[in-house]
Amino acid sequence: MKKLGLFLLLTVLSAALLTGCASNADTLASPTPGATGQQNAMGAGGEPSPNASTAPAATDSAQQGGIMTVEDAVKASEAMEDAIDKLTEVEDAEVAVIGDTALVGVRFTSQYQGKVDDRLKKMVLARVQTVDKTVKRVAVTDDDTLVKAISDLEDTLAKAPSLDDVTDELKKLADKITVYTE
Repeated sequence: MKKLGLFLLLTVLSAALLTGCASNADTLASPTPGATGQQNAMGAGGEPSPNASTAPAATDSAQQGGIMTVEDAVKASEAMEDAIDKLTEVEDAEVAVIGDTALVGVRFTSQYQGKVDDRLKKMVLARVQTVDKTVKRVAVTDDDTLVKAISDLEDTLAKAPSLDDVTDELKKLADKITVYTE
């Protein structure tokens, strides 16, 4: 009788201890590399999808309806670079944004063997829109010459007295890159 009571006591105690070890972590499956179609709550490469807790805060211009000043464009470009840099595929990003169009130049990590495709463009657009929801078009490239041109445009933008001074240059660059829209 004592053995049965001791056994029941140990069983209840073990169950209580194991219950405390249960994890309440998210149990979402990692996406298959190269998978297409709808993304689940996890982005490609196991990177969490952008949301309010991990993405940079939206700029004031997003709430006012667009990027209207040079200062807004410079702040948004820098915030978008930071957001895109968080993608596991991207080592470094250069961004120049005016109006509803963002030019994005990326340098991939050595582990990433892919190229710029619609899946990557969609992820970049999602990251860009965490900063400014009015941006509806992204032109993404990994061509070194164009990435350098985007970086130079960003520097020109920071020194420009108005957006009109760099808008034509942005449009010329955008014509050389396939623009992705949602």
